[in-house]
Amino acid sequence: MMKKMRFSHQSRPTTLASMLLAASLCLTISISSIVITSDVQAAEKKNSDKKKSKAPLIRKKIYDKLTRAQELVQAKQYAEAKAILDKLNDGRRLNNTERIQIWNFYAYIAFSQDDYPQAIKAYNTMLDLPDLQLGVKTSTLYTLSQLYFLTEDYQKALENIQQWIKLTEKPSPDAYALLGQAYYKLKQYKNAIPALRKAIELRKASGKPVKENWYLLLRATYYELQDYKSMVVVLKELVTLFPKAQYFRDLAGSYSQLGDTKNQLGIMEAMYEKKQLTKGTQLRNLASLFMIHGIPLKSAKVLEAALADGALEKNEKNLRLLSQAWVQAREDAKAIQPLTEAAKISNSGETWVNLGQAYINLDQWPKAIAAIEKGIQAGGVKKTDSAYILLGMGYYNLKQMKQAKAAFQKALKTSKSKHNKKSARQWINYLDTEIKRENALQIKKSSSL
Repeated sequence: MMKKMRFSHQSRPTTLASMLLAASLCLTISISSIVITSDVQAAEKKNSDKKKSKAPLIRKKIYDKLTRAQELVQAKQYAEAKAILDKLNDGRRLNNTERIQIWNFYAYIAFSQDDYPQAIKAYNTMLDLPDLQLGVKTSTLYTLSQLYFLTEDYQKALENIQQWIKLTEKPSPDAYALLGQAYYKLKQYKNAIPALRKAIELRKASGKPVKENWYLLLRATYYELQDYKSMVVVLKELVTLFPKAQYFRDLAGSYSQLGDTKNQLGIMEAMYEKKQLTKGTQLRNLASLFMIHGIPLKSAKVLEAALADGALEKNEKNLRLLSQAWVQAREDAKAIQPLTEAAKISNSGETWVNLGQAYINLDQWPKAIAAIEKGIQAGGVKKTDSAYILLGMGYYNLKQMKQAKAAFQKALKTSKSKHNKKSARQWINYLDTEIKRENALQIKKSSSL
């Protein structure tokens, strides 16, 4: 049961950066203030309040042209809007506030056209401007970290979000989640864990529900570290908050990795009762777990139902497993049908020998002999000596002593097992005694006549 887990596509963490950008990087153009990402606005306000400095105002001429550029942007006439910005940015004397607004427009136009490298370039130009206000600097750093994620430059994304956190009095949970993902993408899994845990802790403290994707990313991080105990803890939170069938399956898989088949069975049985296990492999695993924990009757019923409705293929492997379950449940008669079906489609004589053993358990000696002989003749029997011993027992119970002795002699000849050799000799010695006794009785009977 210790199989390597695989996450389904639905359970993998989606890109946090793209989620955050979708929610926060709307880049609402306003010429009265610089764009600040929505999920960090509260933190930025505190920073800007703390270190207020008088920024120069936008002059009316510039204001009018920026207003026109804004109208063109809203109409998606990006080339025309950019032409206005280029004229404004042609080397004339602009104050800092005006330059910030112009480069902010450049960034927005590039982002709207999915030109992320140009948007990054525009924001980096903003960062290089002198006397940049703290609020503008931090919001730009945060936006840049997200844009670097979209271009898969995870090292730059990490550097920018780290700088943002240092400059912010109370970093948001989203920022720590972004930091955690940056570490994850760079395969720095041990660094990712405290960042993601901090994001979850802050989110809980705020009274808001923790984002499902954060748990998924944390689980994936523990998976990469093969820390299955911690994975179990995360998955328990996931199934409590988001009770999806996939998360229950993943939790069962984590218990399997830890060798905790008891808890694995408990989860899978509960899912089976809710009809959440439908795949043949899942049902076979459940049946195997029942057998491991000494509940073969439930195993047999699961397998029988799965074979009947087509969830499990009626192949030799599955039919033999069903027969084993019935035998372990001491329902030998019910083991006959699946074993017979398995033997008919098998390329090996092993299954026929197993069928013979089942008939022996039911004291059906002629059928046992026929099945075992067919198995030996077909070949592929793992322990031929054991098969001959079973065959000898069958003949003995039918009082066919010569045939029984011949079977035990073949067992002795083919055996490599000390135990089987000893058993075969004992049977042969016993049969010799019996044959002599019967011969003596026959002579005595003949002489009395």
